[in-house]
Amino acid sequence: MHTPSEKISNTLLVVSFCGLALFAPFSISGANVSIVLGFLGIVVSVFAIPSARARLARVTKDPMLVACVVLVVSALPSVFISENIQRARNDWESYWLLSIYFFVAYGLWSSRIRRAVYWILFGSATLSCLVALTQYRGGLDILFVHIREARRPASTLFIMTFAGILYQLITVNFAVLFHRGRFSRLESLLAGGLVIQVIGLFITLTRGAWIALASGITAATILLKNKAAFVVVAVLLALVVAFAAGDPDIRAKIVSIPRSIHGPTDRNVSTRFVLWDVSWHMFKSHPILGVGMGDFTTEAEKLIGDRYVKTAVDSHNIYLQVLATRGLVGFIPFVYFWVILLRSLRRARSAIAARTMTGSQRFGLHFVDGVTAATVAVLVGALSENNIDDSEVFTAFMLLVGMAKNFALCPDADDAVLKS
Repeated sequence: MHTPSEKISNTLLVVSFCGLALFAPFSISGANVSIVLGFLGIVVSVFAIPSARARLARVTKDPMLVACVVLVVSALPSVFISENIQRARNDWESYWLLSIYFFVAYGLWSSRIRRAVYWILFGSATLSCLVALTQYRGGLDILFVHIREARRPASTLFIMTFAGILYQLITVNFAVLFHRGRFSRLESLLAGGLVIQVIGLFITLTRGAWIALASGITAATILLKNKAAFVVVAVLLALVVAFAAGDPDIRAKIVSIPRSIHGPTDRNVSTRFVLWDVSWHMFKSHPILGVGMGDFTTEAEKLIGDRYVKTAVDSHNIYLQVLATRGLVGFIPFVYFWVILLRSLRRARSAIAARTMTGSQRFGLHFVDGVTAATVAVLVGALSENNIDDSEVFTAFMLLVGMAKNFALCPDADDAVLKS
């Protein structure tokens, strides 16, 4: 029998994990509420459940804890030197999202809940893409459903945010598609959702996200070492070509990608070229601490001169952004964080691979490979967008990484994770 405290804790955690998966592709507010409920559940469980205390104690041995602490502390000097202290504080305080990794990795205690989280996340992302497709096709106004038409649809999110979340989830779902080594009803469902998600990404007309997805799918194909993956990639490419043939905007964006290597092809690309130049100039002028975490816009406007840019809010390149605003003091811990994260994923995969390969372990193995490939996609996407500084994008990413770690920490060999 469970005590009342255990029931309260379990209920809060279940609602939290499922809510986080539901809202991640739709609303940061809903995701934040879910996280708060989850932390309340963790607090209650620490006092009510001895096994929960033992599980949470393992956090102190996780190398990610040191990497996160070093990253957060290293940003403080650039906060203190900022003239725009409010923006600097807001940016620095967003580091609390790192805690989602630990919350998910060490808070998920049940394989059933983990299954539910995956499927809710998959379904929510697919539904969000269907909303975007409705916007793309002219909108919908029936009874209480009001969806406006949009040239660059993004469901309920900003365009870059929607795209930044999608290429992560598509990459993970692509890897999970092959975990059973056969094609039946389950794989049909996954493949159908995957097609809808890919179309949803392409109608955003976000070239950086397309390139990020291509890098993620390539990484996943290499990690999976599965011939069937090449067939699915070919099908997805054919789908993209067919879709582009009927949409001149998508076709024009695709054609402009190789041309942009040789120079700006439109205002969006030229803006990035200018901002990358001024960001590098800031770093060379302030190599140790940068110009300050909150002062990018102020310093950029001084250096832009008469050159045209659509916006100077950030550098549209996370690496140059960190170098420009935090200098080497912030950039080295930033690189260290990603090295430790990738090593943690590799160790999670090794831990799962060492077990007897049941259906659930194969799923976990493919999920971890998918998250590793999604990490590659995020790092490539960061070359043209400040995607990691986007709260919604980073929330989704930390959720995925936390789930990957949880597969290694909490084996569930007693049942097959995904049954048709």
